[in-house]
Amino acid sequence: MRRLLISMLLITVFIRVGDSSLKVGFITLGEKGAFTKLALGFAKDTFQTQELKRGDLKSATFKDYGVIWWHDGDTDGGVKDAEIKAFTDYARAGGAILLTGWAIRSATAMGLEDAEARQFGPVETDGIAVGITVTKKTKELKLLTGLKNLKGNPPGVDDRVQVNSTGYPKSGDYYDKIWKNFITVADAWGPPANDWTDRIAAFGYWEAGSGKVFNMNWRLPNYHKNNKDINQLYQLTKNVIEWLASESEFASVSRRNKITTSWGKIKSLYWPVKN
Repeated sequence: MRRLLISMLLITVFIRVGDSSLKVGFITLGEKGAFTKLALGFAKDTFQTQELKRGDLKSATFKDYGVIWWHDGDTDGGVKDAEIKAFTDYARAGGAILLTGWAIRSATAMGLEDAEARQFGPVETDGIAVGITVTKKTKELKLLTGLKNLKGNPPGVDDRVQVNSTGYPKSGDYYDKIWKNFITVADAWGPPANDWTDRIAAFGYWEAGSGKVFNMNWRLPNYHKNNKDINQLYQLTKNVIEWLASESEFASVSRRNKITTSWGKIKSLYWPVKN
């Protein structure tokens, strides 16, 4: 009966992603320099994005957004315990978080990993191209829309997709698979001839309660004017955020009569929690 009800519901309801109606909360705690400004500009141009200040870092505020994107690409702005708790509470309640740049280090503080991430950067240019190696999981989550492999064709499993032509932001990784709870979605490749597979991973996510914390790390999230592959990076980021929204309890949903609610509220009606 519940399957029938949700099937009928899906006929008249759609998730508002793929355009500017998706609400994204953008956070940067470090400097808003050359590695951050374009990320924020892209978010505002692509989604209904609000830049959140330190005073907004509360789980109740986060729940107004389908996805929270935290990007620290220029410097380490530092983070307080109460702020980490806000992220954790939001994720565990069913929210979706994207960490890029040096925001990765907070996966440890959130309790998602026991190990400490190594840090490096930023470096504006070094002439080294890097990207992702497509896995079955990348394709399964439909994160390849609009991307091209190294030959300029739609990518398939094991193909390489270049997203950064040079340099890297302030970033980090859990080198040599010292992370234990991370679900790898795409492997990393580069510098040339080096295939890092999932020793650092290109990106993937942690499950946190009912929610997900997604991470794009290492040299990949280079939202800098020097990156000749930035349009590929933009498209990949858009794909990731739209997928996260489809997983989020707090993503906007509209009925055809334009009444807006969220997936969390819909699921509470059709799949009530049993005590």
